[in-house]
Amino acid sequence: MLVIALLLASACSGITTSSVRIINTPLYPAASAGNFDDIQIDQANHRLYAADRDHGIDVFDITTPYTKFVASINVPAPPNGLAIAPDLGRLYAGTADGSVQVLDINPSSPTTGTVIAAIQTGGKEVDLLDYSATRHELYASNGPDGTLAIIDTTKNAISGTVKVGFPLEQPRFNPADGMLYVTSPGADALFEIDPASATVKSKNTLGLCQPIGLAINPRANQAMIACKNWTLAWNFRTSTAQGFNQASHGDVVRYDAAADRFLVASPGHINTSTVAFFGGSPIAYISSVTTGSGGRAADYDDTNGLVYTTDMRSNQVGVVAFQIPDGAVALSSLLSLAPLALLLPLIVLVLFIVGRQADPIKRPEPLLTREEAKRARRERERAHDTGQA
Repeated sequence: MLVIALLLASACSGITTSSVRIINTPLYPAASAGNFDDIQIDQANHRLYAADRDHGIDVFDITTPYTKFVASINVPAPPNGLAIAPDLGRLYAGTADGSVQVLDINPSSPTTGTVIAAIQTGGKEVDLLDYSATRHELYASNGPDGTLAIIDTTKNAISGTVKVGFPLEQPRFNPADGMLYVTSPGADALFEIDPASATVKSKNTLGLCQPIGLAINPRANQAMIACKNWTLAWNFRTSTAQGFNQASHGDVVRYDAAADRFLVASPGHINTSTVAFFGGSPIAYISSVTTGSGGRAADYDDTNGLVYTTDMRSNQVGVVAFQIPDGAVALSSLLSLAPLALLLPLIVLVLFIVGRQADPIKRPEPLLTREEAKRARRERERAHDTGQA
């Protein structure tokens, strides 16, 4: 019984490690700490883009596992959130002046690597973004204003504004139901928005979560939400949540469909900053890596199988890369033990019976043959007669 319990416990625990090899790619020698927000990977063209509030949009070549810094693209104000439109060859950057900067990232375009348009949202600051390829829309969170701008990416123009009324963080479009979701730490809620009508449909209170980051797996219709002190797995079908304590104070959350992994970046104190990994359906915790780099966001390179996050440390300002620890053991072990769990009641009964047989006090008397029974009866009669004499 103890062995079974330990196996089940270890299968659920996942992996937490700081021994994974982490490779740093610096921008250039820097005396001061970095100041990054979001990062995004263009999987098709093998480029990583980092929102560098000190230098603009930093571009890294990730064609091979040996990452190379390419250049920094100037934008008119410090960048925050990023979103890539692969079908359009565009990168969008939300900036501190309330605009969304449109960058050409099509490698065959004569204007590649430059800002080709600026969209004024009417808000004081644009924070995090998300893009819907099915609707050709960009969603921009005007965090402090409590509004969300809907942008028609075919025209680079605002097509609607949603007044939520609370400070907002991460918007995410869910292809599974066609709805837009956005987190609000001030309201402690996840808001559901109909992008077609630009109206709030529902408010799901999350119970002291104070949500920031959000990512969605549309195939499973589930999401991961980064709370202040924990993370939540959210089921859109049932509007129910499951809490995990392996990652706290998370910022940006990202889902990679190829790896079936949610990446939760927790900057915390630089030396203790982590990236935690969740996956599967239902969602389960898999592993964590202590990066020590202070990154607020992480993304996964499908080609080389590397996780990237930014590095805030002095003289190392840039990005770091590492492989996801093989947490598949945790999930596969749990699945392999599922049949055992179904047989557990029978195993308990067998062990109970065996235990009784092994106990000399509770062990039943063995059955005697007919001759042994006659001999025992004669011995009892002889002992009785001797006692009477």
